[in-house]
Amino acid sequence: MKKSKIFSNEELGIRNEELKGDGTSVPSNGTKVPAPVISIENLNRHFQTGDEQFHALKDIHLTVAPGECVVLKGVSGSGKTTLLSILAGLDRPSSGKVLIEGEAIAKLPDLHASQFRARRIGMIFQHYNLMEHLTVEENVMVPLIPTGLDSRAIAQQVEVALTQANIAHKRTTPAARLSGGEKQRTSIARALAADPAVILCDEPTANLDRANSLRFIEILGQLHTAGKTIVIATHDPLFDDLPFPARVVEMEDGKIRN
Repeated sequence: MKKSKIFSNEELGIRNEELKGDGTSVPSNGTKVPAPVISIENLNRHFQTGDEQFHALKDIHLTVAPGECVVLKGVSGSGKTTLLSILAGLDRPSSGKVLIEGEAIAKLPDLHASQFRARRIGMIFQHYNLMEHLTVEENVMVPLIPTGLDSRAIAQQVEVALTQANIAHKRTTPAARLSGGEKQRTSIARALAADPAVILCDEPTANLDRANSLRFIEILGQLHTAGKTIVIATHDPLFDDLPFPARVVEMEDGKIRN
């Protein structure tokens, strides 16, 4: 596979940029580029354990452009999952600013954050997080319930997502009877059901064999081609050699290295 490219700021056209009021940024070469889908400034997250304070994230700065794929690499405990949880609105920062499509998701009340997440963010988890007693179709339908769509619109979006994830043939199968690869494809379909702008993946291949991992990467490539903004947290070496453009961001001890 073609090796993933680590893009420099100059290559991305964001060196010395100035944010304009029309939602675009103008770099030093004068060419307008879209405002970032994800913007993180001075992000810190710490946890208190007795008299000790653990710093999970330290002064994180990161922007992700529309349609960009970013791979967060690092060993367990480097802060990748904590960062994804904050991006998804599942956790709140101790300090700093996080914007998703211009929305400060960490400042939203829980209900509003849940509604925003249901419409704009798709999540693919390491352990799938499926409801084992529900069918594939029912699992994919669940995140659409808070959106307020009518039953016909929900059915249409579920059908599209099942087809995109290549799991439509298992629509009536309970999740408990699926293989690992089938469960991952179901979780992909669930993430795509609301047609979100942002896809977040937390160690998505950790429980897959190599063949299913490569199939997952193939689906990611299709999502990238479709213009989705993708952030992946992983330490899987397969993500060092992706067949589509990606920016690798290395994390260590709660900090971004590069």
